[in-house]
Amino acid sequence: MAAPDTTAKPATVDTSKEKTALSQAFRKSTELFSQNSDDSNKLDATIETAPLRTVLRQLSTVTGWRIFVEPGLSRNISAKFKNLPSHEALPLILGSLNYALVSDGKNGQRLLVFQKDQKAATEFVRPDLSKPIPNELIVVLKKGSKLTPEEIAKLIGGKVLSVSKDGTAIRFSFESEEAVAEAKEALAKLLKTDVDSIQDNYYVVSPEAALAIASGGLSVPKNITALPGDATTIAMIDSALHLDGINYADVLLDTIYFTADANQGLSSFPSHADSMLGSSITFLQSSGYDQLDIRYLPLVVTDASGTGDAFSVAQAVLYASNAGVPVINIPLCGDVYSPYLAEAINVASSNGAIILAATGNEPTNQPTYPASYNGVIGVTALENGSIAPYANEKGADAAVAGTALFYYNGSWYLTSGTSVSTTYASTLTALEVQTGKSASEAAESLLNKFPYKN
Repeated sequence: MAAPDTTAKPATVDTSKEKTALSQAFRKSTELFSQNSDDSNKLDATIETAPLRTVLRQLSTVTGWRIFVEPGLSRNISAKFKNLPSHEALPLILGSLNYALVSDGKNGQRLLVFQKDQKAATEFVRPDLSKPIPNELIVVLKKGSKLTPEEIAKLIGGKVLSVSKDGTAIRFSFESEEAVAEAKEALAKLLKTDVDSIQDNYYVVSPEAALAIASGGLSVPKNITALPGDATTIAMIDSALHLDGINYADVLLDTIYFTADANQGLSSFPSHADSMLGSSITFLQSSGYDQLDIRYLPLVVTDASGTGDAFSVAQAVLYASNAGVPVINIPLCGDVYSPYLAEAINVASSNGAIILAATGNEPTNQPTYPASYNGVIGVTALENGSIAPYANEKGADAAVAGTALFYYNGSWYLTSGTSVSTTYASTLTALEVQTGKSASEAAESLLNKFPYKN
């Protein structure tokens, strides 16, 4: 199958405020925490009795910290205080547990929670993503509507953030909750004539695990080269790549961006996409492939911190589908069903794409999305032949090894998680497609070889 034409860019309206809105949107109240309205560095807490991970998820939601915990740590937390800075609040929250609050570069701060050694804090704790993105709406137009995004924005008092390539879906932002309510009233009057649906937008994040530099005298890998002729393409829906310090540039297609300022705050540390693509390449090289008839299409939907949204993921899925990409890899997850993203998944699946998504790195047994949508192969992680202790099993159709090595900028790294499992599964599926199997045959082969067994 030939590599897709990636010259056409999605219709996106960039705004300098979008990055600020994404980075600050987690600064809000939850059931357990709230921030001081005058000083965001101070916290209030009312925790009667709650599990450690529930507390950490809500703490991440309110503060914006990226939190990592030592696998296996489990206890109930009780705490009550008001208007305390983090250095006073954390001992009351974590009790006898050790912690380190460190700079995460331009992405804010990283909280490590552990018993003895902070290097043991490797399990990523996702923020609570169950609430809609504040002050945003997705408006889907009826076929044949003559209204332009700019005309609708003027009618409802919103700002256009992004527009789908076909112009039928628009992502709006507003200055306040009151403005959103007024916009919904105005849009309701258009439901019979121009508007098909009015939806909330939701966050998705990279269900990452911490990266560690691997040792053991590993040699520098050869550069991967592209075989001439037809190739099978894997769409990698993820964060931005560094594009230097890699050994697979020859099999990488041009990057397509679906979010503004994706590269802002990108540190010298490997990004999530670096680790996923690197893991796929290392796997293929270890299997004897130094020349590939596989191509990778990077579709960027998250900012440098790994935070994206359902609308952007939907646009990337539709782009890949329209380009005829047979395998779509989504190593991301969120907590809430998005009708708009579900429909995009349905379109791509109906067009023959094989779509794979990570179930998440917290064993909550709660559905995550896109893994739990119809038409998606949800992938969970194996460790030593069994489901990994960190892996979510809800929505899983396949189970694949969740640990990988990859080479980046002169060093080897070790990473783990359901994202790795999904990327392995996508790579194996692409190899099946390249042998001439249909999408359904390739998917069936993957599920037969790597079934999820409850």
